Amino acid sequence: EDDMKALADAIFAWARSKGAVAFAHWFFPMRGGSGATGGACGALKMDTLIDLDWSSKEATKPFKAVLPPERLFFGETDGSSFPNGGLRATHTAAAFTTWDRSSPCFVYEKVLRIPCSFVTHLGACIDDKTPLLRSNDAVNREGLRLLKAVNIATDAKAIHSFLGWEQEFFVIKADLYRARPDLVNCGRTLIGALPSRNQQGDLNYFAPVPEAVNILLHKIEAVMLKLGCPMAVMHNEVAPAQHEMSPIYCQATFSSDNNVLFMEVANNEAAK
Repeated sequence: EDDMKALADAIFAWARSKGAVAFAHWFFPMRGGSGATGGACGALKMDTLIDLDWSSKEATKPFKAVLPPERLFFGETDGSSFPNGGLRATHTAAAFTTWDRSSPCFVYEKVLRIPCSFVTHLGACIDDKTPLLRSNDAVNREGLRLLKAVNIATDAKAIHSFLGWEQEFFVIKADLYRARPDLVNCGRTLIGALPSRNQQGDLNYFAPVPEAVNILLHKIEAVMLKLGCPMAVMHNEVAPAQHEMSPIYCQATFSSDNNVLFMEVANNEAAK
């Protein structure tokens, strides 16, 4: 408990120095493959960085600014309304979050976000993060066994998985976007002519980035850098209005979180 309090106090002080006024367990529920633009890939419920002073003897407890240690490490929320919520009886539909300490916390839009896994009361995973964590554990466990079996790096203590991702996306003017019900409702093209085969329209590939898009990409780059994810590559892709950005690769769970965060940041900056 002393260690939990020390960690919570340190993170609270750091988050407040970054302007945070609330905290949230940030998790990744299975949403049935939704691809709608603006649809959330991550989920969070914001809680204020205030709690009652339970040590007070007053009947009406005063409040104070604090990050309660137990709420940093664990959380409970409603899991019944996600696509897989109906698979469980109502009295077991509660869901729990637990801090994924392999991925750093960060402050975005005045909220301290704490990356978490999301499980049922019996420990069954109902998110996209828990399978990754369990896979990393399996790779670490069996990889160390393999190294010992082949007599290579037998003194290794752990095996870490690293991941690099790239995001390819289309930048579309808001008025043109709103005129397309398929893009608005599904986040992808459902109507229109099929593209030419053999990349006959590849003049856009690695071409100079249009000025307005270039400004947007650099804004996204700056926000991601502040959040601890330096972008390494940006360029035009093959199709008209298609672009790509990629970060420097890093540890797998952190990298996966950055991938989801990038989509949120890109949508937010484009909307401005």
